[in-house]
Amino acid sequence: MSVQERLSVARPPALAPCRGAEANRPPTALILGTGDIASAIGRGLFLRGWRVVLLRDNGVPVLRRGMAFDDAMEDGVAVLDGVIAVPAAAPGALPALLSARPGVVVANLDPAVLAASGIDRPDALVDARMRKYAMPADLRPLAGCAIGVGPGFVAGGNVHIAIETLPGQEGGVVTRGSTAVPTGQAVPLGGAGAERFVYAPIAGVWQPEVPLGAWIEPGTLVGRLGPRRLPAPIGGCIRGMVRAAPGGVARGSKLMEIDPRPEATCTGVPPRAQRIAAGVEAALAAQRTINVAMAAAG
Repeated sequence: MSVQERLSVARPPALAPCRGAEANRPPTALILGTGDIASAIGRGLFLRGWRVVLLRDNGVPVLRRGMAFDDAMEDGVAVLDGVIAVPAAAPGALPALLSARPGVVVANLDPAVLAASGIDRPDALVDARMRKYAMPADLRPLAGCAIGVGPGFVAGGNVHIAIETLPGQEGGVVTRGSTAVPTGQAVPLGGAGAERFVYAPIAGVWQPEVPLGAWIEPGTLVGRLGPRRLPAPIGGCIRGMVRAAPGGVARGSKLMEIDPRPEATCTGVPPRAQRIAAGVEAALAAQRTINVAMAAAG
């Protein structure tokens, strides 16, 4: 698909026909994923009046935890640029939390949770797990408007609308056809590409040895994977770090991200995630306007 067909956020397109919320109640969004991109989307929709539930997929470890709501599941609360997230301690807690809207709600991606939520059909379902090489199922029957973020999604195929994440096109709204195929190249930060990540050379129990946000030198011991000691490939700030995994991680998993830039930080909404979130917001806002106009016309 050409760049011209991947319509920009600045000019919202005529969107695919997906049903939205009724005008007299806050719309509800279920977001699959609790990482930095899913959290940026959830934060943006919450600030625009949506009731938002982020669903943690335990098969997708969260790397940039300081830029996400994921830690609310362990710490009882998480804050991302002024918006809080609270966990649904039990499935039955979801309806009250959604009604009160104390913040973004975080829960496990579990059929029991969804059954107890009282959400038969959310107004929006956004898959933002960023599983680059997965084969996503057709999400359209599950929500009024199904949105897929990143590779593998086809607008009019397995989702109503797709959002581009390819560098240089992130946030673009795709209303027909697929998003771009991943290039396999890491986006450079401070001149560092793939070398800024620490990957698991083997499968095994993961135990980090430095805290998130620490500044380290090249060669610093950053963690232990089973019997192996893992050194830092470059120096910089620990921008991302998968939490300890006593149950083990798979070979090839990203365990840590190091940002060599002097201004590096491990907190807040990163610019790329903000641009992608803006694409989701623009798509849903345009669709809501269409739905309201159609309802007024009878």
